Amino acid sequence: MATAGFIYAFGAYINAVKKKFDYKQSEVDLMGSLSNFGVTFAFPAGILCERFGPRWTSFVAIVFSGTGAIMLWSTTLSIEFYEERPALQYLYYFLTGFGSAYIYMASLMTNMNNFHPRHRGKVVGILDGCFSAGPALTAFIYGTVFVNGHTSDEQNQDLKGFYLTFAILYIAVGILSMIFSRSISFSEDTEIKGLLEADDKADETADETLVANHVTGWTLFKTIDFQFILWSCTFASSLQLMVQSNIGTYLKSFSLDKYTTLFTTINPIAQVGSKVFAGFLSDFLLNQVPRVAVLLTFTIIQTVFLIFCIFFPNHFAMLLCLVIIVGMANGSLWCLTPTITGENYGMKYFGRNWGFILFTTGLGGLGIQELYGWTYEMAIPFKSQKDCYGTHCFTWSFTIAAVLSFCASLFYLALYEKQHIKLNINKK
Repeated sequence: MATAGFIYAFGAYINAVKKKFDYKQSEVDLMGSLSNFGVTFAFPAGILCERFGPRWTSFVAIVFSGTGAIMLWSTTLSIEFYEERPALQYLYYFLTGFGSAYIYMASLMTNMNNFHPRHRGKVVGILDGCFSAGPALTAFIYGTVFVNGHTSDEQNQDLKGFYLTFAILYIAVGILSMIFSRSISFSEDTEIKGLLEADDKADETADETLVANHVTGWTLFKTIDFQFILWSCTFASSLQLMVQSNIGTYLKSFSLDKYTTLFTTINPIAQVGSKVFAGFLSDFLLNQVPRVAVLLTFTIIQTVFLIFCIFFPNHFAMLLCLVIIVGMANGSLWCLTPTITGENYGMKYFGRNWGFILFTTGLGGLGIQELYGWTYEMAIPFKSQKDCYGTHCFTWSFTIAAVLSFCASLFYLALYEKQHIKLNINKK
């Protein structure tokens, strides 16, 4: 699981890629968002794991991630060639991320099936904690081993050695997963029954036996609860991806780039702590409040800090708080959203259901990263330059992020109200 999260350390070396290949900000942002889109394009990985299990899924992960990582390493051997062909790097980053989706699904689905639903929050929290530990460890190793003191001349950092290490680890972990992964499913259906919404009473009665435990397809998509889950996750995860992928860009803009390793390590550490905390807390409070209450709390706090960052993004303390808060909100999201999805709509079709949500979040991430790159480049006063300096560089992007976070909070609030009412009815 930690290996699947490696690609989210992109913020640690985004400036190195930009300087080494002389790319524009929008081009390197697209690389980061395409690797994320590869991870979120998990629908095929989910179906493969449902039908053939974790071992075949791990094999496919080796094929895609290994190929992508090796091709990224090859870019450092022909820098002049790739300076004019960023589209090839787009493909390599996507392949690496797409392979990570198979590692992610093999780990997540196997362990969610192997433990009782009452412990699912803890299990997913620990697993996703490992997922976030991957970029934390990667950022730390990159900063201590591959930067080599080149904090201002990033083009001289050792991308070649980093990419090679990256490729070897992907292949090695994939092989270990093929050898040791196995799924032990429950002999009977012990899923927590879904909280479904149907506008038509006749359809609700007719489909009652169909949707009691395992739901997918149009039956799933038309439920109001699922729409709340889908769009809150998409809005929140998209803005979080934007912030996390551009930590290095923020710091460079305010001449704080010497703290890049610190910030890109702290962010995933905050995710790790948040995932474990959110998982255990939501399990503990499961009979008192819906899990979504934890998501709502973190997202409201995130919204407040994003509003402050519209006006004061150049302060060290504000950026540090933002990185931690966004990391914690992101951690709780990736821990509890799959947990809620599995509980409400069953594990039989979990791979395709969660894969669809991930795919939608990937599209959102692509969109907001492109929008961020455009607003950043529009803020550069001289078009011959490729770097922007000052608070004005991020005014629009932080405004958009704050609006998206506020909208996600509204969706979480609506979902909380619906699930809280149903929880009280079940108690009676």
